[in-house]
Amino acid sequence: AGSSWVSRAYLWLLGRASAVATGKAAAFAGIRNEREFYSDHYLAEILSKDLRETVKRWREAAEGPDGKVPTPDQRLAALSGHYRAFRSRFGERRGTAQERIRIQSDWHRRQLEALGYRWEPRNEPVEGEAEIPVLAGVAGPAGERLVALGAFDAEAEDLDPLALRPHRGQFAGEAPPDPELLSESWEHIVTRRLFRLQRPPRWVLLLSCGQTLLLERGKWAQNRLLRFDWDEILGRRDRPTLQAAAALLHRESLVPGSGAALADQLDENSHRHAFGVSADLKYALREAIELLGNEALRSLRKEGRDPLGEGPGLARELSLECLRYLYRLLFLFYIEARPELGFAPVNAEAYRRGYSLERLRDMELARLSSGVALERNHIQQSLAMLFRLVREGFHPKPVTTGVLGTGRRHLSRTFEMRKLDSPLFDEGSTPLLDKARLSDEVLQKVIRLLSLTRPAKGRARRRGRISYGQLGINQLGAVYEALLSFQGFLAEEDLYEVQPENTKRDELRESWFATQEELPRYREGEKVFVRDRRGAPAKHLKHRKGTFLYRLRGRDRKKSASYYTPESLTRLVVRHALREVVTDDMPAARILDLTVCEPAMGSAAFLNEAVNQLAAKYLDRRQRELGRRIPRDRYDEELQRARHFIADRNVFGADLNPVAMELAEVSLWLNSIVRDGHVPWFGYQLVTGNSLVGARRATYRREEIEVGAKKAALWFNRAPDELARGTEPQLPGGSVYHFLLPDPGMASYRNRFVKTLEPDAMKRFAAWSRQFCKPFSSEDAEELERLSGAADRLWAVHVDQLAQERKLTSDGVRVFGRETQGRRTSNELKERIRAQGVYSTEAFAASPYRRLKLVMDYWCALWHWPLDSDTTPPPRATST
Repeated sequence: AGSSWVSRAYLWLLGRASAVATGKAAAFAGIRNEREFYSDHYLAEILSKDLRETVKRWREAAEGPDGKVPTPDQRLAALSGHYRAFRSRFGERRGTAQERIRIQSDWHRRQLEALGYRWEPRNEPVEGEAEIPVLAGVAGPAGERLVALGAFDAEAEDLDPLALRPHRGQFAGEAPPDPELLSESWEHIVTRRLFRLQRPPRWVLLLSCGQTLLLERGKWAQNRLLRFDWDEILGRRDRPTLQAAAALLHRESLVPGSGAALADQLDENSHRHAFGVSADLKYALREAIELLGNEALRSLRKEGRDPLGEGPGLARELSLECLRYLYRLLFLFYIEARPELGFAPVNAEAYRRGYSLERLRDMELARLSSGVALERNHIQQSLAMLFRLVREGFHPKPVTTGVLGTGRRHLSRTFEMRKLDSPLFDEGSTPLLDKARLSDEVLQKVIRLLSLTRPAKGRARRRGRISYGQLGINQLGAVYEALLSFQGFLAEEDLYEVQPENTKRDELRESWFATQEELPRYREGEKVFVRDRRGAPAKHLKHRKGTFLYRLRGRDRKKSASYYTPESLTRLVVRHALREVVTDDMPAARILDLTVCEPAMGSAAFLNEAVNQLAAKYLDRRQRELGRRIPRDRYDEELQRARHFIADRNVFGADLNPVAMELAEVSLWLNSIVRDGHVPWFGYQLVTGNSLVGARRATYRREEIEVGAKKAALWFNRAPDELARGTEPQLPGGSVYHFLLPDPGMASYRNRFVKTLEPDAMKRFAAWSRQFCKPFSSEDAEELERLSGAADRLWAVHVDQLAQERKLTSDGVRVFGRETQGRRTSNELKERIRAQGVYSTEAFAASPYRRLKLVMDYWCALWHWPLDSDTTPPPRATST
């Protein structure tokens, strides 16, 4: 039946109906974007627009001085009749295999020539002693190559070309082909032989009876490809689909004679579009935070509280809670868009219709007309129940059936959901919002902001729906970090927005405000106006006294250093960094032992990129070592397991912003989630702190600190010596830790402007510094050496204690080619071990970590002693 054109059209209709029923209809009928060769959203919504210039050039070239010639898409469309005749002849299953190969080759020749390739059948050597049959080959000026291969489908069943094997009749010449190669699938040949050549091709076209596959060496490691089904493409002859197919497969698009390849431009545009959608979310999140904050303040006022009278602490707490609340929504949007991860049971009707965020998202455009409807808080209650489901999970209990209760069954039409151990969903982490009554009107606006793109310019001002299934971790990270440097505050009086003249208002840039008294000082061009429906300025933008505002003020972004690194840059930086570490001869097991540290991690953009690249490198190398390939339907799962292992054990980071640490935890977990795996716990790996200022394992020599040393040879004239890192620290004799010594840079303020403000304090601190930084007597130097030895012993105990606690809190993770056994412990138990161990503050005797930290914090404090403090820094202690 599969060989009949009518029956195949019927099967195509069934496939389309199935795709529509599951919500996964292809953007271009017949072009399948497997494992996101390009982002799905880009292929569905943007690709046609990006191909307009290409199609225009085709049209201009077709109407040249030599007369009208068919364009590439017209050449493809003209193949429709040839394809039907070929399928009819080939489907009859008559003739010898050699005759059928000749019939198929004739179709492949027509197809390749229509796409701009020269028909050149030959044998080409591959890895080992074998040769493979090649239909065509192209080499570009930059050295990039493309080869076209033919997969012979003997029974015309339209099997996956990658699963087919070469046939003896496909080879040129009379010499017999390598018998071992004839037993291998094209997938194995491409992966193990063709892509392993010393000069491998970048592109491979694999053609069969009804399909053409486009493989790119860099993406093939993740099994990403484009699949073209000619029954659908040539059967429908849809112009946009034919244009897309021609553009994606044409020789000039992949290996042009000169200039940049269209394929590379499309790849770059795909990443750029995802960034553009995330930019819309930044604006939406900022506005949503103000909506939530002002709604919470409205509830406080109804309770009789005066928000302005409670000080700036209220605005800071409200900012943090609104951020957490909205990050919860973003997390759920992301996780519900990915049912394959196995966390949100969106395929269960009970969850989808009763609890899911997608259900509330469907209400985004519903009209809430009456006053009662506007004031209800149904959405808030629904979200509170959804947050509790995430926090606690849900496992339906079995019920008994039968007269005697002997039968047992699970509740029907329900779902299971495992809990998420994350501070983001901790109960009590948003007390102000939990107590507030958030109206349906406000929360509907919030969900609408997070669901739709910003209005486009023009009269239509249509808004597209944001597809969270197309947004990656890096794009969400950009949304997170954009708002970390913003500040929430309450307007203490009526405020009017102003801006530099001749600039366009941008809510994500610095904001300026003027009071009623200050407003006359500003020109009309410096005032921000609210515009009417026609776009004309209507009135000055005013924020009433007591309004909650969430804005970037003055130098906040520079002071907090909250800048997000684009994905293209993180990918490039990490790739070059790993190139120095992951050498060609490094065993795969060693890759899983590498540790990664990001000293200013933000929302973990670099950490996630490092996890992704290390996981891909491990799988690629481990497959090569074992001599076997992961089946394509299992590759994504194994890649996630490798990511999970690396993120759970080998990733470390620090950030000054405590909210960034929460976001980094969630970001790393989302990036490495495994269907049956545990939630990674980062209690010993991610910390809040300043990684640019602090003490470390570095020493000076004793003779550099004693009286009698030449001034130029004193310790503070050079950097200390770093001690080798290891599991068993050992301090060399005659060494003194740098954090036990003073430095002239401590409490040093030399700015001329500061000197005019605090002249007396400057003199007092200068006198203190001269006394504080004098060389030490031999007795004091001996005491410092003894204290350094004590610190070193504490350090050794701490290292051992930390190793033991990390062992107790590590879970077994199975990774391809490395079976890891281990127990599973809950995150609550891990937190208990951590709180009672290294980081304990309740123990009778302080832990070695706490003792060392106290000394180092004291040393750091001396560098930043406030000049306007009434207390002068303490004098130096001596052994006497």
